[in-house]
Amino acid sequence: MDRSLASYILRRSLQIPPLMLGISILTFLIFYLSPVNPVVAYLGLVAVQKMPPEDVARVEEQLGLNQAAHVRYLAWLERILHGDWRFSHIKKRPVLDIILERFPATLLLTLTGYGLSAALAILLGLYSALRAGSRFDAILNSLNYMLYSTPTFLVALLAVLVFSVWLDWFPSSRMVSVNEPTAFLPNLADRIYHLMLPASILAISHLAVFSSYIRSSLQESLQEDYILTARSKGLDEMKIVLRHAFRNSLLPFITQVGLSIPLLIGGSVIVESIFAWPGIGKLTYDAALRADYMLLMGLTLFSSSIVILGNLMADVGCAMVDPRIKYR
Repeated sequence: MDRSLASYILRRSLQIPPLMLGISILTFLIFYLSPVNPVVAYLGLVAVQKMPPEDVARVEEQLGLNQAAHVRYLAWLERILHGDWRFSHIKKRPVLDIILERFPATLLLTLTGYGLSAALAILLGLYSALRAGSRFDAILNSLNYMLYSTPTFLVALLAVLVFSVWLDWFPSSRMVSVNEPTAFLPNLADRIYHLMLPASILAISHLAVFSSYIRSSLQESLQEDYILTARSKGLDEMKIVLRHAFRNSLLPFITQVGLSIPLLIGGSVIVESIFAWPGIGKLTYDAALRADYMLLMGLTLFSSSIVILGNLMADVGCAMVDPRIKYR
């Protein structure tokens, strides 16, 4: 690894702890200022209304709600730093255990959807850029505008209606069939069968942006002087496109991929909720419905760390694609 690149990665890594500290403060303040009473969310409104005030005060003391805001935050942060992400009072389990249990399902879904979207975007963007102004380019641009302006939840619901209800090609929910074994390898084909439709929805939701970036960036690269020089030397056109123009056009695409990670996480909440996919997106939706503050705070920190690492990986990817980039 180049020394300047290693130094840049080290400097960026040192920026992560203060950034996460700021995110933790904002996360705590958001839930601290929430109008929903944690005791009501924990016990239910009817139960709280029937309880005497001293019992309600006792529950607040058990949950640590009777302490000052800064005391509660410091106690929560100290537990986080020691690997104790507190306890989900709704699911009756440690928060970190719940998140780590659900994360592989989300990772499988998002990586499949992201990979499929990136692969299709590169192919369509290349083909469209090389045939700019053609009928195919016009049709693809129109489809990109339609996909970009259509909400993810609407595309997912239409996909369920068409491919699950009307055509009965794919299952509409769950990660595996009810009668399948729970082990991973025996039901691998069944998992892939359930994965195809939700992963395709995630891929479609980002395909328009990715393909547009590839197309516009490649068209710009093809107008550069070094491309004209390469053509004047009689080099093969496909070699010029793939070895020179396409490599430079990947830089804004990689940056956009890193910046789209928060949108991908947000999209996974919608897709997982519609398809009952047992990942952290569905977990976030369920926790929000039941006002499980500890679980929501843990999910916010976990998702934020994924976004920060994704952006760091995008910057490193840009440097690996184009070694001319200098970081200061």
